[in-house]
Amino acid sequence: MHMRLSVSRLAFQARQCWRDIVIVLVLAVGAAFAAFQGAQLVDPVIVNDRAWDVWFNSDVPRVFSEMVVRSASHWRINAHPLFPLVAFPLVCILRVGLHLESILAVRIVIAGVAPLWIGTLFLILRLMGCRRLDATLFSILASVSASAMFWFAIPETFAFGSLTILLAILVVGISERRRLSQLWYALASALTLSFTVTNWMAGIFAAFVDHRWKRALQITAMGLFVVVGLWGVEELVFPDIPTIPFATTDLKWERKYVFRKGSGGPLVSVRSFVFHSMVVPAIEVTPNDPRIYLMVTQHSSPGTASTWGTIAVGLWAALLGLGLWGILSLREHRHLRLVLGLTLAGQLVLHAVYGQETFLYSLHFAPLLVLLAAFGTQTRARLAALILAGALILSAGLNNGMQFDQVRQFLHSRSSPDQPLQTEVQFIPTDR
Repeated sequence: MHMRLSVSRLAFQARQCWRDIVIVLVLAVGAAFAAFQGAQLVDPVIVNDRAWDVWFNSDVPRVFSEMVVRSASHWRINAHPLFPLVAFPLVCILRVGLHLESILAVRIVIAGVAPLWIGTLFLILRLMGCRRLDATLFSILASVSASAMFWFAIPETFAFGSLTILLAILVVGISERRRLSQLWYALASALTLSFTVTNWMAGIFAAFVDHRWKRALQITAMGLFVVVGLWGVEELVFPDIPTIPFATTDLKWERKYVFRKGSGGPLVSVRSFVFHSMVVPAIEVTPNDPRIYLMVTQHSSPGTASTWGTIAVGLWAALLGLGLWGILSLREHRHLRLVLGLTLAGQLVLHAVYGQETFLYSLHFAPLLVLLAAFGTQTRARLAALILAGALILSAGLNNGMQFDQVRQFLHSRSSPDQPLQTEVQFIPTDR
């Protein structure tokens, strides 16, 4: 009898929300298709051992190896504790069960995160008070951002990490509508810690904003225990995993990325944080060895890739301004706004001082900036916010798409081992 009531209640709720369900399904299918097609356009040379740092300082060869080879060296396991335990089995099922090539299986797994990512983002937008049109528009905006376009196309951990941050915020949003068990917060805490340890801040903020500090500490400890327990399972599956969790953390290795000279300093990193995550600028290419070229954006000024990029930067700045007004003036959704603000501030402080190429980490904070901007629709200037968002989808989408195509062509042209060394820094050609 109780099960019948539960099923009836779910059916009733589904009928009430059928429009949202349809929108989520359409967005999910579109996101999965776009991510997979984008990955198909990237030359497979990107996963070769000689392609380290080529794609904006990312470790694509290492991540690809961890997703495909059980005996791979997991030397960054302390930064990404449970990534191999999740990614390797998914890829293995596709390779063994469907006899797919490794690169194709990896692309499918990464593309499979995209529909979960955009669906979660849409739900958060609805929970924070956005109308269906508004939530749909800002979900599309997130999908055409530079971060989504460039980081869902390659094997990396950022898609998983970004999804877990959004899931933690989703838990807070749901808790404002109905009471949730602390187990949901513990799960959110564990998930945010699992793929990138610094993202744990989202799970911790969610626990402390919604609970008294003693209960929040218990939830945080539960999340840590879950990760440590699964680490033990991971250690049994993969031969290169250290037995004691986090025991081999190399602080010297991490310290060398703090206040890195090549980053240009905190102000340059903040500029990249705010603008490059949405609108990719002119992409600088520098030689690393006779066969490899590194693509970076850190020192490029916002909007320098194309005329569309210049327009998009102005629109994005205005949209963020409206979002700041909305999040500070709104009285509703206090906990969601607080967790979003704290997580975004934490990411900003972290990446102002850590790393050399801020765009590398942008998928972790780009959707948070979109959520912030969406608060502009909760003000009297809703119509202006929607117009800005629509124009930004067009301008940023065109700019980022053209730059992605230029990167694809450039990478393909430089994949030949006979390509001579180019000794001067250059910029990828644009329509400017």
